[in-house]
Formats: sequence, C-alpha cells, structure tokens
Amino acid sequence: MKLSTLRIAASYALFFAARLGAGQSVVLTLSPLETHADKTVQLKLFLNAPSSSAPAGLQWTFRVPPGLDIVNIEAGEAVKTAGKTLVCNGAKCIVYGLNRTTIPNGPVAILKVKVHQSVVGRERAVHLEYPTQARTKKPEIRIDDAIAASLDGKAIPVARGTLSRPIR
Repeated sequence: MKLSTLRIAASYALFFAARLGAGQSVVLTLSPLETHADKTVQLKLFLNAPSSSAPAGLQWTFRVPPGLDIVNIEAGEAVKTAGKTLVCNGAKCIVYGLNRTTIPNGPVAILKVKVHQSVVGRERAVHLEYPTQARTKKPEIRIDDAIAASLDGKAIPVARGTLSRPIR
C-alpha cells in the first residue's frame, strides 16, 4: 500500500474515532488539499453532525500562517441546500439564514489559498495540518473559534477533525 493511501486511511480512522467520542457534537473537518498550477490550493470544510443535533447556523475562523493568503471563500453545497448564506470578513465566517432549516452534512465552505513561492521551494514540501501537539513547527491551516447553533438558538459543541496534507 502506498504511504499516501495509509495516511488517508489513518486520517479517516481518526475522524471516525473523534466522531464516536464526540457524542452529539458537530464535527468540522478540512478535506485533502487540491493543488493547482497557479500556486493555489483548495480545501473544503465539511460538516458532520447527527440529525438530532444538526446546526441551523455556524461560525468559525480560518487561521492561515504567514506565506499563505486567502484568495476566496465560497459557500459549499450543504449551505446552499439549506438555503443559508455564507459571509466571511477576512478569515472569519458565519453561516446564517432566516429560515427554519438545518444545515445537512457535507461541504459548508470552499477555501482557496495562495501559496507564496518563499514558502514552497522546489525541493521541499510544506505541510498544512491541525496541531496534534501543543507546539508544531509546520505551517498549518486551523479552524478556530468554531460555534454551532441549533434552530432554537442553543449552542451545540463543535469538534475538529484532523487531516494533514503536503503542498508540493
């Protein structure tokens, strides 16, 4: 088996383990990176929640390290299906709607990031990942300050999935 296949399998195993231990919480997870020729990468932010605690609204902040710039953030299919709106001010995003629908599981946002040449050299790869230890030396894209709200305005716990992808 290829190392990349093992990494993907391990990432999904961690995701499902976190999901099982989270109880009724909402889980937000970044997809694998899609690298483009124009020195940009694209990631999707996925929502996974039990139907009994599907959120009606979400808020989060993307934390992007120096050398990476957010080019665009757009609504994912789950937001569109729910008839909600995604609004971002820089890296801080909120999903809201003046309706009584919840957001289904699936992509809630699509993040496009420009990678500066100074960050990615010809002979090395930069890894973007959630921190697994208190201090990591690798540049990372994180989801911070995540909040979910139910239809009646109550807070729903939010957990983060963990994925790591190299940019080449």
